[in-house]
Amino acid sequence: MQEPRAKRIVVLHDNANPEWRWIAYHLPEFTWEFVQAPSARGGIRNKLDRLRAAWAAARQSHNADLLLTFDEGLCAALVLARLALGKEPRLVIYYFNFDRLPSGLQQSRQSFLFRQVDRFVVSSTMERELYATHFGIDPTKFDFIHWGVNAPEASALDTGYQPYVCAVGGNARDYGLLMRVAAARPHINFIIVVRPTNLVGLTIPGNVEVMANIPYVDAMAVVKNARLMALPLKRTDAPCGHVTIVSAFYLGTPLVVTASTGIDDYVTDGETGLITEADDVAFGAALDRIWNDRTLANRLAATAKAFAQAHCTEANYPAHVRSLLNGH
Repeated sequence: MQEPRAKRIVVLHDNANPEWRWIAYHLPEFTWEFVQAPSARGGIRNKLDRLRAAWAAARQSHNADLLLTFDEGLCAALVLARLALGKEPRLVIYYFNFDRLPSGLQQSRQSFLFRQVDRFVVSSTMERELYATHFGIDPTKFDFIHWGVNAPEASALDTGYQPYVCAVGGNARDYGLLMRVAAARPHINFIIVVRPTNLVGLTIPGNVEVMANIPYVDAMAVVKNARLMALPLKRTDAPCGHVTIVSAFYLGTPLVVTASTGIDDYVTDGETGLITEADDVAFGAALDRIWNDRTLANRLAATAKAFAQAHCTEANYPAHVRSLLNGH
């Protein structure tokens, strides 16, 4: 009797590492096929190359059991390819996320394309209703999974500052708030790892060191060696900061974050971090609490690390992939 074939999963990604295999090693019973697209960096040629990669992945997915991607632009390109080639197999996008929602014509176009997707995986519960409403997508197509990764590796980078407050990341960040808070605390050193565009028009105080375009392991070293992390968000509904938060949790760095429904699944005030209003006085006071109270800092860090180890591991995703293959 012929044994049933292994189920096939085709993955379209734009990870810079051509050997990247996501969670394939957790699920060796399936056949994994990876198609690499160039990272989005603008320009007509780049867009055409990404479309070609999406077309190749769509063609390769013929008779496969799942087609997966992790990027909204690549997902839209896959929909276009599938409309031309036929809608098979099911299309699923993980880490579906927008730090700024599209409007006007772009919103209409993306709404049409995203409604052709079979399932969306988001990293916060508030995103399900947010995206379902904004794009007119059936809300039952959304699954919430905590951002799940292995504990991040940190380099041996010597920051040259001890102690210091760190801030890392670029999406929906309010670095104007952080600069004002830092300027009012010249006795505290700050190291921020940002995109240069995050600081346009801002005055950088002398006690703030800016790092840009550094390797990931160096950014994690900045987090690991900090006394605390500051995460100022621009909006109270910003679905951003999950990667930064979970990294800080794993690395034992206590966190101060401005209130946002987008981080409610991760930060509980007084337990896994301090949540504060987005004004200079409140944010600065929360920062001072952790800076000056090592007992509080250690307690927050320990609780947050335990939370990450229990809820934010890479093992979150294999069970979901299996459920998809079983018809969920």
